[in-house]
Amino acid sequence: MTDSTHTGGDVRLSGISKSYGSFTAVHPLDLTVPQGSFFALLGASGCGKTTTLRMIAGLEEPTTGTVFLGDRDVTDLPPYKRPVNTVFQSYALFPHLNIYENIAFGLRRRGITSVKKQVGEMLDLVQLGDKASHKPHQLSGGQQQRVAVARALINHPQVLLLDEPLGALDLKLRRRMQLELKRIQTEVGITFVHVTHDQEEAMTMADTVAVMNGGRVEQLGAPADLYENPRTTFVANFLGTSNLIEAEVVEAASDVVVTAGGGTLRLPANRCSAPTTTGGRLLVGVRPEKITLAHADDAGAIAGGRNRVTGRIVDTSFIGVSTQYVVDSPAGAALQVYEQNIERDSRLAPGAEVVLHWNPAHTFGLDAAQSVLAGTVGDAGLDEAEDAA
Repeated sequence: MTDSTHTGGDVRLSGISKSYGSFTAVHPLDLTVPQGSFFALLGASGCGKTTTLRMIAGLEEPTTGTVFLGDRDVTDLPPYKRPVNTVFQSYALFPHLNIYENIAFGLRRRGITSVKKQVGEMLDLVQLGDKASHKPHQLSGGQQQRVAVARALINHPQVLLLDEPLGALDLKLRRRMQLELKRIQTEVGITFVHVTHDQEEAMTMADTVAVMNGGRVEQLGAPADLYENPRTTFVANFLGTSNLIEAEVVEAASDVVVTAGGGTLRLPANRCSAPTTTGGRLLVGVRPEKITLAHADDAGAIAGGRNRVTGRIVDTSFIGVSTQYVVDSPAGAALQVYEQNIERDSRLAPGAEVVLHWNPAHTFGLDAAQSVLAGTVGDAGLDEAEDAA
């Protein structure tokens, strides 16, 4: 670990790739992580995200390309000479040292003897001032993770790399730690690059998310933009759930009009990531929570101008804050609808004839040549990646 006199700057990967024999883990990619941002590499196991992180850390040597920190080429530098620290899922704390000494370790290794002030500041930052004399085994998983972060940050790295840091925690603790890590990053202003397979984790914490698939960045952007405007079926399915309806374009203007299952749907042309020519095919997408479900008897009360699909409920799941409905319709099988449990309609039960309706502005269009299943658990590529892991 070098001293902290280096100027800051973006992390820039230029044409970076990694191959192992005939297998390409990361295809050549260009990626910029802005200085001071919280950046997430998101994808299933085997997608290349951890390999990319390890190339930034210097733990893997790129097959091609260059790693820049600011305007400094660090591609050939060993890990200890890069102004970068990594936090792993395993925490890797020293069991025989107390928390104070664990955090002080990096400073002492660099020959710094006066550590009290800096260690105290780090203990305060991660809100563990009262645990300084404890050993790691006396702390919870979340507390140990905060110690690992403090130990990494005390060296004032330009970049903190986090490799699945919350993977070992239970759900409630993981959610609390997501907010905690975001608070720490905002407070210290250091660039965080975070690898995760957990979509909610990436969207909760990161300013920018790079969705990786098969060693490539599928789409890059702010979490809300990726969710609302997916450009591929993989992103549409991997980030949350999407209903994807196969349709034919009948009119292409500022609004695109399509037919599906004998009905007509409308969507904004600027939300189509595929060419829209009359007679062409399109996958029309809408998120389950954007849809309102009405019993067929109430169809006459639905406001004009909304997209409508008729169908029949085949399954319902009550999950507390909402009820999830599965609806079969001529437009598509197993369409999903999430409705908040505010005033539940007891008629909306399996077998009921219903109308799904939503604002056309909430509809997006994707290239119909893609697999509708890409990015879902049933996607063969994802299953193979999970098996490989």
